[in-house]
Amino acid sequence: MDAEIVVPALALRDDTGRLNEAATAGYAARAVNTWVDRFLLSGTTTRGDRMTLEERATVLDIWLDVAPPTRLLAGCWVASDFDQAQQRGVAPIVVMRDLADRTAALAFLRSLPVGAYVYSHPAHSPVILDGELCAAVREAGFLPAGAKVAKVRPPELRAVRSATGESFALWDASSRNIAGSLAAGASGVVATPLSPFAPHTPPRDLDTLQPVLNAVQYELDGLGEAAARRDYLHALAASPLDPWVRSGGPKQNAR
Repeated sequence: MDAEIVVPALALRDDTGRLNEAATAGYAARAVNTWVDRFLLSGTTTRGDRMTLEERATVLDIWLDVAPPTRLLAGCWVASDFDQAQQRGVAPIVVMRDLADRTAALAFLRSLPVGAYVYSHPAHSPVILDGELCAAVREAGFLPAGAKVAKVRPPELRAVRSATGESFALWDASSRNIAGSLAAGASGVVATPLSPFAPHTPPRDLDTLQPVLNAVQYELDGLGEAAARRDYLHALAASPLDPWVRSGGPKQNAR
C-alpha cells in the first residue's frame, strides 16, 4: 500500500488524572513495533491542548526512548512547544486556530518554524488550508512541510495538491476511504482507529486494513461527543482484546 499512515498517539493517565508515564511508555513501545509510519504526539485526539508544557515534553521524551525523531510529530500549542520539539529534533505540527481571515492565516503560516506541519479543521478556524491559501503561501515562499486536513472532499484535496506540489506531505484526517484519499492527491491518511495499538495490528494491506479501520470508526462515529470518543480509545488501549473483536467484527463505513 503506497500511503503514509500517521496515527495520533494517546497520552495515558492514572485514576487521579495524572499522566501515567509507565503506561504511556509501555504503550509507546507497543506502537513503535508496528509498521505505522509516524506518530502524532499530544494532538487533538488526546487533548494535547489541555496538557501542560511539561507533560507534552515528557511525552516527547518517552517516545524518543523507543523511536527515532523522524517517526514522530510534536503537537505544539504554545511557542515553547516549538523550542521543545526543536531541541529534540522532532518536527512540530500545530493546529490552525481562530484565524479570522486570509491575512491572519498568512501571518500564522509565515510565523511557523521551517519544517513545521499544520492541522486544518473547520471546527477550529473559519479559514482553512485550501488550494487558494496554499498557492499564496507557496508563492510567498513559506509553505509548511505538510498538513493534516480534515473535513475535505476529493476536489478540495486535489486543489491543495495542485497548489503545493508533490513534495508536500498531505494527510487526509479521515481514514474511512484510503484509496479515495490517495486518488484525490493525499500522500497518506491519519488513522485514528489504530491509536489503541491492539495486540494484533492488521497487515499493511489495504483490502485487509480498511475493514479493520472501519470497524473501530463505526463505534467512534456512534459515540458523537469528542470526549466519549477519547474515552473509548483509551479504554481500547488498556484492553487485551483487539478493538474489532470487541466491536463485533469489521463493518463497512463509507465516507
